[in-house]
Amino acid sequence: MTTYAIFKHLHMTAVLASGAFFLLRGLWMMQESSLLNAKLVRILPHVIDTVLLISAFVLIGYLGSLPLWVQVKIGALFVYIMLGMMAFRFGKSWGVRVLAFFLALAVFAFMLSVAISKNPQGYLAPLL
Repeated sequence: MTTYAIFKHLHMTAVLASGAFFLLRGLWMMQESSLLNAKLVRILPHVIDTVLLISAFVLIGYLGSLPLWVQVKIGALFVYIMLGMMAFRFGKSWGVRVLAFFLALAVFAFMLSVAISKNPQGYLAPLL
């Protein structure tokens, strides 16, 4: 297996882990569970996302440029992060936090669709 393939698989695994843990934390948030305050739950997303970003930078290095679909994913990532922060930290009410959580999930799904299709429009392509 080539180094590129190793980092690609590492990146895809980190994407799935990040998304699954985000979903789990969102479910706990909606249930107002005390599990959200556990030390591991506060630290693990940062560890997973660090692996995710490092592998992304390595893959970008292999590409040698930033295709439009990668640029779109990066832009969507910033939206996803802001919505996640609103869902878990800055949302003033339960309803705002839940809305931000579901919007973040939609953005996450969009980023996945862009990555899989290599199309900057992702799952929105049939609508555009």
